[in-house]
Amino acid sequence: MKGRGIVLVAGNRDTFVRALTTVRLLRSLSCSLPAEVWHLNDEQPSKDMVRDLYKAGAVTRDLGDPQLIRPVIQRRNAEKQFQIKAAAIINSGFQEIIYLDSDNIPTQDPSFLFRTANYEATGALFWPDFWKTHGENKIFDILNIPCQDEWEQESGQMVIDKRRAWLPLQLAWFMQQHHEIYFQFLNGDKDTFKYAWKALGAPYHMVTPFLGMGGSMVNDIQGKPVEQPWQLIKRYTMSRANTWLMPQFYISDNGQACMDFIHPEGEPECVLEQFDQVVPGLQEAYFAFGGIGGETRS
Repeated sequence: MKGRGIVLVAGNRDTFVRALTTVRLLRSLSCSLPAEVWHLNDEQPSKDMVRDLYKAGAVTRDLGDPQLIRPVIQRRNAEKQFQIKAAAIINSGFQEIIYLDSDNIPTQDPSFLFRTANYEATGALFWPDFWKTHGENKIFDILNIPCQDEWEQESGQMVIDKRRAWLPLQLAWFMQQHHEIYFQFLNGDKDTFKYAWKALGAPYHMVTPFLGMGGSMVNDIQGKPVEQPWQLIKRYTMSRANTWLMPQFYISDNGQACMDFIHPEGEPECVLEQFDQVVPGLQEAYFAFGGIGGETRS
């Protein structure tokens, strides 16, 4: 393994399309890092998709190859194959990796992350999720680690130096390989990385800002197709003293799955910003490069 690169995983047609869109966006943002798109053996991309990814500067890699260090032969008995991320990272030809989910939409060239002080000090950058693991979760006993008041991990993006993180990567792979056990305690793959690092005392840095969300106010949609599905960004104000967030999930009158931030228990106030002012031109570029998602478009 050598060099730096981008690693994504994909499978069905939609995820390959999203991965292709992400790679195209990266190139439009002047990111020159090579990219690998990993898939299961029974989810082969079409010849056209392989060609399009190659043109965009990415190669497809089969996780079912028995010559790999950690091949993935069997599928998980579920729609989402969350157990393949660690294997894709371990099997990658790159030493230093920026991992991105196929639906992770970059807003700038992420190459700078390799040069940040926290990455150089630890060799692993992780991002927080909205929630915290319950204190009575048995994962703390299983891994013999202390229960701490801290955010769970969102593993849709990670920066990892495999040379420095080889052992915790193997433990994360083990937990994902034995998903029938560990996914009972953790929400899919995401926290297997953080807890693998914790169990082995390996250093990592958890990015501190709270998550935000981008979308449309359902009351403004009124059942009509939306040409620009991301109208607003909603985020909590920065408050380092805050220890709890309150994301709310519900179904709108139009039958849409919705998410919002609320603050009934002293959570920080939220701010609303225009999406196109925060990331000008992003959604136009996303759909121009073949992006899918958001509201149904006419």
